[in-house]
Amino acid sequence: MVDGVDGTDAGNGFLRCFGRQLKLLREAASFTQAELGARVGYGEALIASVEQGRRIPKQELVDAVDQVVGGGGVLSAMKWELGRARYPGFFREFVRLEAEAVELHAYDALLINGLLQCEEYARSVFEMWRPLLDEATLEQRLAARLVRQEIFARRPAPLMSFVIEEAALRRPLGGRQVLRGQLEQLQLVGRVRNVGGEPES
Repeated sequence: MVDGVDGTDAGNGFLRCFGRQLKLLREAASFTQAELGARVGYGEALIASVEQGRRIPKQELVDAVDQVVGGGGVLSAMKWELGRARYPGFFREFVRLEAEAVELHAYDALLINGLLQCEEYARSVFEMWRPLLDEATLEQRLAARLVRQEIFARRPAPLMSFVIEEAALRRPLGGRQVLRGQLEQLQLVGRVRNVGGEPES
């Protein structure tokens, strides 16, 4: 995929293409957006946003829509690429490597590593992003960051270690309460057996 100067890339084109496919299948099945939304348990506005390539659908929505419109697995087959599209183009290859890693060691000087961020801290990081992210992009990036943290539940678990500069631990992004929650998150992660220890088999 070719990344643009502003961080946009061909992933956005993929989302629009997926949306057009969904719309074609919906219309072939003679459903309005509202009718399809009602059949799969989502609102008309969300179906419209997905069709326009503005929202990344959850995997369960993709499967449900594929079944209802008789897509024959066409939409479901695109779930992996949809998952990649939730990340900025420059970061996708890193996420792929991270998901396959046997060992992962990180050094962070300015912020607490994304894998260790609690939801409120991560939200504060994205709210400070410049240029400002629109609300939909912010929520998309936040969800993607939290999905990455599923690496802690992976089996076999990768061996992980994190070195964080003290300044990052003291920087109160989002305020003192958010920082307190983040430090509590670090304590919890520090007790995980494969963080700084031996990976589970």
